[in-house]
Amino acid sequence: MSFLTMMMLVPALLHAVCLEGDCRNGLGKLESPDGRMYEGEFRDGYLWGEGTLVYPDGLTYTGRFVRGKFEGEGKLTSPDGKVYTGQFRNGVIDGNGTLVRPDGYQYTGEFNLGRFNGKGTLTAPDGRKYTGGFRNNLIEGQGRLEYADGSSFEGIFRDGKPAGKGIRRYADGALYEGEYHGDMRQGQGVLVLPDSTRYEGSFLDDRYEGQGMIEFPDGTTYSGTFSRGKFNGRGVLSRPDGAVYTGDFLDGLIEGFGVMEYPDGARYEGDWRQGTRHGRGILLTAGGSRYEGGFNNDVPEGEGTLIRPDGEKVSGRFVAGEPVQPPEPAPEVAAAVPEQREEPPVSLPSVRPPAEEQGANVEVQPAEEQRVKVEAPLAEEPVAKGPVFADGFLFTDGSRQKKFSGTTRFVLPDDSVYEGEVRDGVIDGSGTQIFPDGRRYKGGFANGLRSGLGEYTYPDGAKYTGEFKNGLFDGEGRYVFPDGSTYEGEFRQGLFAGLGKLHYKDGKKFVGSFRNDLPDGYGTLLSPDGSVYEGGFTAGRRNGRGRLTYPDGRVYEGEFRDDLLVEQQ
Repeated sequence: MSFLTMMMLVPALLHAVCLEGDCRNGLGKLESPDGRMYEGEFRDGYLWGEGTLVYPDGLTYTGRFVRGKFEGEGKLTSPDGKVYTGQFRNGVIDGNGTLVRPDGYQYTGEFNLGRFNGKGTLTAPDGRKYTGGFRNNLIEGQGRLEYADGSSFEGIFRDGKPAGKGIRRYADGALYEGEYHGDMRQGQGVLVLPDSTRYEGSFLDDRYEGQGMIEFPDGTTYSGTFSRGKFNGRGVLSRPDGAVYTGDFLDGLIEGFGVMEYPDGARYEGDWRQGTRHGRGILLTAGGSRYEGGFNNDVPEGEGTLIRPDGEKVSGRFVAGEPVQPPEPAPEVAAAVPEQREEPPVSLPSVRPPAEEQGANVEVQPAEEQRVKVEAPLAEEPVAKGPVFADGFLFTDGSRQKKFSGTTRFVLPDDSVYEGEVRDGVIDGSGTQIFPDGRRYKGGFANGLRSGLGEYTYPDGAKYTGEFKNGLFDGEGRYVFPDGSTYEGEFRQGLFAGLGKLHYKDGKKFVGSFRNDLPDGYGTLLSPDGSVYEGGFTAGRRNGRGRLTYPDGRVYEGEFRDDLLVEQQ
């Protein structure tokens, strides 16, 4: 029998023997056949007044009795070392008191029917201390939890854990004020670090996730999308020197497409890679020059056009920021040379189709099928001037002696138009591909496949912005459905998979784990009527342990199966 249960039961001492004194009205000593021993006051034959009752197993109560039951102030000691000192009512621990356990835990506060209920203070052997509300032996409601390292959380608790709005003070001086769940920052909040870095926005699993703004001590600020604690997606970065960048980010770095306004008045609009100008872009310098074309590691490189302030125009190839002068033409040969006819343009051979368009549910093709490939032209085709495809590569000309590298624009055999970088004859780097049906992709490519950060738009208004791998949505991203619903979170092989947030057009919102495009695992579903479900999901349905709360205060907690509560706690 447990200690709490023993507290609640005081069986009558039937067939007991009065060993000494007055066991009817007065002081006496009484022993029952089962070995219980009482010594103290009696009234009308009852244990009534002050006395001590000792059970055969060593459980001992010393305090006040009324009609044979513990009543008022008393002390109950169990053989295993637990000690309760405080109030009793009708034979039960009830009221204010202190319970000390041999493992070092101590509770002082309100009890109801033998359980922690109301206000109290619980101290743990590891140095933690909680002061606040309790319900059925669990920390519940408003309270303050102090940790051994000096940190603390003050706010709302549920089922023994922080859940709701609160203030978290860390040992290193950091301060968080906002929403909490399961001892982690979840939802909206403000975090100020010891070095004065300040973040305000959305959190998921203790990390910056979603929309937010961060201010650094040196004056740098970023406002936009975060993922896994880093800048990811669209945002605005302002530097202390006055430079302002608006555009795409990946893993904390400027990458993708964006515009940088420099403090001296210069302006760059175009592609970026790992914080440097890389790909296609337009640079307007403070001195009045305008360059449009390819960039590599921040400087013009590849095909481009430079217009100087005096109006001089230079078009051609640039290397390390400088135009490359074409070689002097060879002197004319005195001997008569047959007149050469202009070669007819070489038609591009057909290519295999790109990867299937990706929606919320995509049939994934093998990566090899998604790479842009080109069949070799017939051997007897004449040598063409300008880049041509052959044997699956883009060559500088029809001689096929050198694979093309640089920035170019061409029409693919499926009538899509590609403009961007090519490396060693393969689409690789930053580029834009526009399809005849209106689909458009702008972002990174690797070995002919969509890779890195990019944006894929559809004619019906659907749009994906985020990371790609092997031509598929893979990594962190945001998908907008034609009806306005949105998913923001992790993708794997074109599917919602991992942690994410799904906002439905009708107002529903799910935050949690996904698998194969559906909620699967632990999550929270908020409905337009104000009800909140928090718990397990399987294949989009509520399954497993969960808690359903309605706006009117009704709470259903227990086991769910296919959206139905089958076992209530």
